[in-house]
Amino acid sequence: MPRIKTLDVLRGFAVLGILFMNIYYHSVFELGYVPFQVTPLSDNVIEVTNAFFIDGRFRALFCLLFGVGLAILYDKHGQDDAFTLLKSRLNWLLIFGFIHSVFIFSGDILVNYALAGLIVYREIGSSQEALLKKAKTYFAIGFSLILLFALIPNESIYRNSDEYFEIINTWQSGYGEQLIQQIVFTIIMFVFSWVCFIWITAGIVLFGVYLYRADFFNTGLSTKQLLASLLVVITISSIDALLRVNYVHLVELTMSIATFSGLVCALMYCHVFIKLNEKLTVLNSIFAPAGRMAFTLYILQSIVFALFFRYFSPEFVHSATRLDYIYLCLIFSVFQLVFAFFYLKLFKSGPIEWLWRKVYSAK
Repeated sequence: MPRIKTLDVLRGFAVLGILFMNIYYHSVFELGYVPFQVTPLSDNVIEVTNAFFIDGRFRALFCLLFGVGLAILYDKHGQDDAFTLLKSRLNWLLIFGFIHSVFIFSGDILVNYALAGLIVYREIGSSQEALLKKAKTYFAIGFSLILLFALIPNESIYRNSDEYFEIINTWQSGYGEQLIQQIVFTIIMFVFSWVCFIWITAGIVLFGVYLYRADFFNTGLSTKQLLASLLVVITISSIDALLRVNYVHLVELTMSIATFSGLVCALMYCHVFIKLNEKLTVLNSIFAPAGRMAFTLYILQSIVFALFFRYFSPEFVHSATRLDYIYLCLIFSVFQLVFAFFYLKLFKSGPIEWLWRKVYSAK
């Protein structure tokens, strides 16, 4: 199958979008965004926007594209060679993920992708029927477990409370303390990956393989599928938005709901870019370079905002609204697009992509 240009565009779009999801956790991972006692109107508007367009969408999109990448490698090398190469590729991704999680950002997604990939990579050559059945099974198991955990009562922490300052002061007491915290959260996230996250990821990854084999990334959704997807997203996201604005303490439940609506919305994003890329070649010029450097840009996001929140502007977290975080995302998104465009004028691939390929393909 010839190279699908839209895939690089989608990866570029996804890596920019993932920052809008993660930005709140780059400051203090344990807290994320801490609400005010009196919620600003802009916070509610952005939360509704997140429910419809951001949360869960880009993570699901990355999972789909990760599955496509595995399928392309499988088709290129044949089953026996592909299995050896995929296992090496995934093992090294796991190592990169642990390094990233421990030393930079505990909200790492690479470990989860690597573990999910190691579970499903031998199933990539299965029939379409088998792929879809396994994808549904894995997703249903993971989604059910996440919903179960989301129902556990959770007390909200508000801005300027004693508990808030206790966590902030511990976090901002130096890199040694941050490192200890990140090791602890890496262990916690690793356990939760095996409990539930990994199964949802495995399901979406296999669904990505299924869609690739069905030529979805060339054709997109049918009109009937598009309308059905739109109805699902509007319905579930409306419930999600209602809960976010009126029941702040149900944040875990809203994140669970966004996992399902996020997958459906990710398919719609794919459809829109597939159709637009046929007519607007400028999209390829804007997003494709970022897509070819998605791994590098993802790590760069963590490094830049770790430095910003922990050393250059640690007081930002005390007064920043969601709108302030959005401004940061927009500014850095423009930087990423420009950086990727000019970097690839000089080099064939991003530095971390180059390093990853070098180590996993070494004999």
